[in-house]
Amino acid sequence: MNSKKLSLVIAALLSALIITHPSALAGSDPISTQQPARTFKSDAFHNWWNGTSALGNWFGLGYPLNDYGLSITGTAKEGFYGITTGGLPNEPKGTWGGEVKMKFLYDFSKVLGIEGLTIESNWRYRQSDGGQNTAVTAFSAGTLGNSGMFNPNHMSSGLGVRIMPQFLQWQSEKGKDPRFMFNLGWVNPYEQFLQQPLSKLFENNSFESSKGIGGAAGPGIPVWSNQQNKYVTYASSGVPWSSSYATWGGSLRAKPTATTYVMSGLYLAISGSAGVQNSAYTATDVYPYKNVSSSYLGQIKPAGLPGSYQINTVNAAGVPNKTTSPNGNVVPAQNNHGFNFQGAGAFNPNGYGGLYAQNGLYNVNEIGWTPKFGPAALEGKYAVGAYIWGNNNTSYTPVTYVNGLKAPTAFGQNSVIWGMYFQADQRLYAAPEDAPAGPSVGGKNPVALASAKTYSKEKGLYMFNEYTFTPAQNNAVPFYFQTGLVYKGLIPHRDKDQMGIALGVGFFSNYLNQYIDSQNQSLKTAYNGSNVTASNTAPNGPVAVNTVSGKKVTTTQYYAYAPHFSSTEVVEAFYQVQLNKWASIKPFAQVIVNPAGNGTVGNELILGASAKLTF
Repeated sequence: MNSKKLSLVIAALLSALIITHPSALAGSDPISTQQPARTFKSDAFHNWWNGTSALGNWFGLGYPLNDYGLSITGTAKEGFYGITTGGLPNEPKGTWGGEVKMKFLYDFSKVLGIEGLTIESNWRYRQSDGGQNTAVTAFSAGTLGNSGMFNPNHMSSGLGVRIMPQFLQWQSEKGKDPRFMFNLGWVNPYEQFLQQPLSKLFENNSFESSKGIGGAAGPGIPVWSNQQNKYVTYASSGVPWSSSYATWGGSLRAKPTATTYVMSGLYLAISGSAGVQNSAYTATDVYPYKNVSSSYLGQIKPAGLPGSYQINTVNAAGVPNKTTSPNGNVVPAQNNHGFNFQGAGAFNPNGYGGLYAQNGLYNVNEIGWTPKFGPAALEGKYAVGAYIWGNNNTSYTPVTYVNGLKAPTAFGQNSVIWGMYFQADQRLYAAPEDAPAGPSVGGKNPVALASAKTYSKEKGLYMFNEYTFTPAQNNAVPFYFQTGLVYKGLIPHRDKDQMGIALGVGFFSNYLNQYIDSQNQSLKTAYNGSNVTASNTAPNGPVAVNTVSGKKVTTTQYYAYAPHFSSTEVVEAFYQVQLNKWASIKPFAQVIVNPAGNGTVGNELILGASAKLTF
């Protein structure tokens, strides 16, 4: 079933539920003195609608399975994302995205009596209408190697069926906050560290998934090309902070005190096709970076085709010329749909140069404080974390011209990428609840206990914040922060509804801009030859006049200087309507300022909605 059909099925189901059960939006059962018409609403329907699962606890099979230690849970989500203003002009203005996730959890205590020991198996299916070639997935500042950091649709990567984490875990007590916990197997640090549940309520990838981790790796590893007579760069994987990643390893968590914890994880750093879905596109794959006709404005180059567009060459009709050279190809997206037992082997980029080993260690560490403040016991979480991604890359500095060649290359090698993150989440306000009634006196109505003031466990205002840093010499986006507010149960009698607003900002590296300046200088050198000076420029198109055999000939030149990168900002707001315990719908709006990070893509206004079922 494709994504659009899946969305229609979910929409039809939710519509039918609302129509046949008008009290759904009220959040509670209606009080009526009349018996409902049996032909309209049966007891079975009523029990199902007010149950805990869209599948009725797997059609009742979940209860006996749970008795033997096996529990099965899952979610189905579908969303539409429509660009109303801005964006790439020649790309679609909307897309669907959907996913189905399932989790199988076996508890050894039920049958074998081994307390705290479980095996967890996770699976996922994703499909995006138009795949990764839609405007919604291609316009963001995730160029430069970090696929879609500000992508408004967090479900557009890792498409198809995926084997998600599969691991063995032991913890000293039940619940999410045991004194000791460790796990081992095919795991994902993203699912264990920097846990910020409120940010998962938002749709933009910056809030929901990436959170600025990894920034975007450097320009890549320089490799000598005999065909081009210069160095070319081979892209290396950035830090895989994504739900689509998995690798072999484990983590250990311990609580020195009741309100503090420490945790550490060590993993195999699997890069490339072994474990990371890299973008098939970079900052030089869309106009104006590729110097092609303006009719190609905003259009993405197909990945992995045998003939890709050459720089600065078009035919008389303004159509880019093709080349059969393998160096003209765009590296296609890589996928991780199964296990990887050998890691990422050494690679020989483009057939030139020596072998480069890409296996290393991936380490994440975090310490945190989880206090509760005031009489309402307002929960907080304050954490500091650090990560090391053990794969080779190249810094944006220093920039070097080799033997006077036209193409400058960054040659500052770095064997690892590292960074830090800081998290500060706090519940700001707990809604007061009615005081419990006191005992009746002399047969009269009971009176309220004035001194027994209570607070709601969920209703109230929450805040989340996160800031990340990674060295600017080695990463395109070294600084990122996000902050958001979520209110649960603001509208009376809609206790389970949630609404929120969040801001995320990513700042680009000045070293990246220095590297871009060197690339722009290479255009001047290519056009002016040995006569290049600081004041010389190459024509910025589209017409140049040359002399051929004594005659003036007008030719088309599509030189274009890459602009500097500055920052990208995103603001998102939503209201989630909780229909019952297992179904919700959520309209949302996003504003993305400077989506490409360099002024070449117009500001975006995205409107959409998503529906989610739990089973």
